[in-house]
Amino acid sequence: MRYALPLIALLAVCLGASQADAKSCSNFAKIKSYDAASNKVVVEYESGKLHKFFPRPEGTPADSTKVPKPCRGKESKETSLVVKPTGGRLTVTQIRTNFEGKMLNDTGDKEWLPKHLDKLIADGTTVVIVVRPGLGKDAPLGISTLYLPITDEELAEIKRIEKQAEDA
Repeated sequence: MRYALPLIALLAVCLGASQADAKSCSNFAKIKSYDAASNKVVVEYESGKLHKFFPRPEGTPADSTKVPKPCRGKESKETSLVVKPTGGRLTVTQIRTNFEGKMLNDTGDKEWLPKHLDKLIADGTTVVIVVRPGLGKDAPLGISTLYLPITDEELAEIKRIEKQAEDA
């Protein structure tokens, strides 16, 4: 009995954390506009294939890209999403490369994210967005991560790694 309460508390904490992670989802999207006053972006959802967006060298572990499942329900219909330009690594809206997964943000510069969002809007770039619910019962949905499309340099690096593996 004396172990039952701590065990139940631990189970509740673990279950709560896994449910929060389960609410994250991803979609392909183009960012149409950014409102600096409300820290919101308007997105237009698109279709795409993750394995084409995130190519990996042969033999790379399958879990090297940790992109959540596709969005369903209200997450796939909500086009106005919150972004956070400053804060800690886990609270800021991150822009990441897709091959190495490096975060590009300057978390202390409140102008860094808006500049990059404006560039994505001007270029009409399709990105993968990770959507998460905000904290609280009626908190709006927000973007936690933007994955940029693969670049020519990253494709060249994948080919180099595969060629090196064939030669070995």
